[in-house]
Amino acid sequence: MQTYTGLDLPVSPAPGPRPLPVIGNVLRFGNEKNILFHFIDLWHEYGDVAHVKLGSLHVYVVAEPENVHHVLVKNPNNYIKGNGYTGFRLLVGQGLVTSDGDLWWRQRRLMQPSFTPKSIVQYFEMMVETTERMLERWNPSPTLPAMQGGSLIMDDEMTRLTMSIISKAIFGVDLGEESGEVSEAFHDAFAFVTARTMSAFALPLSVPLPSHRQFTRSLRIIDDFVGRQIEKGRRHESDTLLSILLRARDEETGAAMSEKQLRDEVVTLFLAGFETTARSLTWGWYLLARHPHIQDRLIAEVDRVLGQRRPTIEDLHHLVYTRLVVDEALRLYPPTALLGRQIVEDDVIGGYRVTAGGIIMLAPYLTHRLPNIWPDPERFDPERFLPEAAAQRPKSAYIPFISGPRVCLGNNFALMEMTLAFAMTAQRYRTVATSTEEIGVAFRGSTCPLQPTRLRLDPRR
Repeated sequence: MQTYTGLDLPVSPAPGPRPLPVIGNVLRFGNEKNILFHFIDLWHEYGDVAHVKLGSLHVYVVAEPENVHHVLVKNPNNYIKGNGYTGFRLLVGQGLVTSDGDLWWRQRRLMQPSFTPKSIVQYFEMMVETTERMLERWNPSPTLPAMQGGSLIMDDEMTRLTMSIISKAIFGVDLGEESGEVSEAFHDAFAFVTARTMSAFALPLSVPLPSHRQFTRSLRIIDDFVGRQIEKGRRHESDTLLSILLRARDEETGAAMSEKQLRDEVVTLFLAGFETTARSLTWGWYLLARHPHIQDRLIAEVDRVLGQRRPTIEDLHHLVYTRLVVDEALRLYPPTALLGRQIVEDDVIGGYRVTAGGIIMLAPYLTHRLPNIWPDPERFDPERFLPEAAAQRPKSAYIPFISGPRVCLGNNFALMEMTLAFAMTAQRYRTVATSTEEIGVAFRGSTCPLQPTRLRLDPRR
């Protein structure tokens, strides 16, 4: 690991506003503006590696690809999840998203084989069937608001779809189609830990607040459900992800996962598998509805490749423009707009000193909008991802799934799921915007629409 100490460090610190005694720059973050845009404003004012103090904590905002690449790829062992993920650990424990060090490396070795492009092919037919069921439910009927000149809330529809897909993949059961105790517990628990992580002050769970009691109840429901599924998986071997993880053995030690580690990984996979993908699909539909000419091109490709038949795995290679749409939607609205890494040892980024114990705030939302890399960055243009254009961009300029050793394990799963959802829906429907107003962005752990995304569905046939 390359680090810099003592006289190796440049004498000038990272640029930023002058901090007040004790509280630092906390007052700068005191209004109602979303924290994402506080950091973006700071970056625009002071440049890359912009620095603030929140109390005694040093925070540095990094967006330029070269510096992002240093943190994620060149020197990743110096930038860990650390204390910034304490809130999420209440729910997911020491899963892949929140763990560090030897534990993370061991778990990554165990789980990586289950998520290779070759391995995820087994879930293709299930994804097709689940998407078909959603489309059948949307068939014109007196009970569907979108078919009465009204609208559907796409956030809800996409959450239902992705929860169905990931719960079938992991457990072999559908938690998305029916609203039930378990799915509500996952929703409520995720909302709680997200809010807690974003809060500057969080009381101990032992304080008897209603939100704490509700979270404790949700956690108990989740643990009971996962425990039952693990026990069922031990008795009956299947091709679910849970069953595969039960059989997994470390290639170096031959050891299996402990019951607790298996629980943490399963909960992590489930939450990562439905929440962020649902948001990404929702943003994709929003963009297509606001850009009919791009939707026309997507529909033309789908008609040429699929016609009215069911997709096959081979079709994915021919849905080229559809995949470009997916990539561009993920550029404009990356699943995680902002993420933190704790600095282990003093280092130099972009010629500036960053100090041990501080936090690097990476901002994919900002990196994906740098005009020197993405001309006219707010424009929705899938052709940015044609091979000849993509080859001109620097490393780590496009990081919807992060990069380096901690690249998202489920990225291929999510890309296949999104490509299928756009293509199969375009076979039957055109999405139409119900308002000319832009939807704002909120950062609540993932990149969320600020208000419900209402769209009209026009049947094509």
